[in-house]
Amino acid sequence: MDQLALLPVSTMPSLMTALPTDAVIRVFENVQHVKLEAETIVQKFEQDVEYSGNQFLVLLKLRPQMAERLFNDHHCLEGIDYRFEFEGDTGVLRLVPGYKHEYTTSGLLQKINLQLDRMGLNEHYRWGGATRYKSTARGKEGDQVFSPAQRWPSSNGLSWPTVVIETGVSESRPKLVQDARWWFGSSNGQVRIVILISATKHAVHIERWQLAPPGAPNPLTRSYINTLRNDPINVPPFTLQSLHVQQPYSCAEIDITASNVVGAPLIIPFCALFDVPSHPRNMHDVTLDANTLRFITALNFS
Repeated sequence: MDQLALLPVSTMPSLMTALPTDAVIRVFENVQHVKLEAETIVQKFEQDVEYSGNQFLVLLKLRPQMAERLFNDHHCLEGIDYRFEFEGDTGVLRLVPGYKHEYTTSGLLQKINLQLDRMGLNEHYRWGGATRYKSTARGKEGDQVFSPAQRWPSSNGLSWPTVVIETGVSESRPKLVQDARWWFGSSNGQVRIVILISATKHAVHIERWQLAPPGAPNPLTRSYINTLRNDPINVPPFTLQSLHVQQPYSCAEIDITASNVVGAPLIIPFCALFDVPSHPRNMHDVTLDANTLRFITALNFS
């Protein structure tokens, strides 16, 4: 059990929490130097038959102008895809090493969209990609964010999404877990679900994270988590109270290989997606069965 993950969301992780020990940490004079170092990291992935290792590049003494450029111009590293976050004068790039990350994430979106569109909801939601969100001292991008119509951006500002997807390699999972805690805590619980995807050449691990009920034991116990996992109506609370003592936890885990799927289906509650206390009779949860999950992850094993 991840002890850091089970802390209340008020105990916010720092930017550097749970980074891999081999994360590259340097001071960079300009974006071109960042690009050269990022290319080296991506090349290591391309040469690694196990598709594993570090995908993080830490930028120390980061100038505000460079941070803004990394957020606003995703072409500035000339073909290298990444997700960016910063806090103070420190920035972290999570590099996307090749097509497998993107195809897995887009495959998940495709299958979620298919079910929502069949319910007639194709004009009631949007995906926001790597949209930048901010807490008091930190800015961050996810891989994908889902927003129902009532949370679409407007002239009044950018509302938090209901669902966030974060994708990385297996060595990045501890950092992704801490990122999930940041989404819950920074949004004051407005982010209802965080889906984490961590992959190697031989396996894909998917987790659905959410907040435990306010009355849950603190710290959470494995037996209590199992009780929540076995509850068919286990949905994050619609109205959150005492958020500062609530604890995020992994309410579903699925392991996928080329020949097997363990833990299916992946269920994404309708009420969490659309931020409503109950769903109409003709609506239902998004349910991704084993065959659907094989499609989503197939290119990881090609």
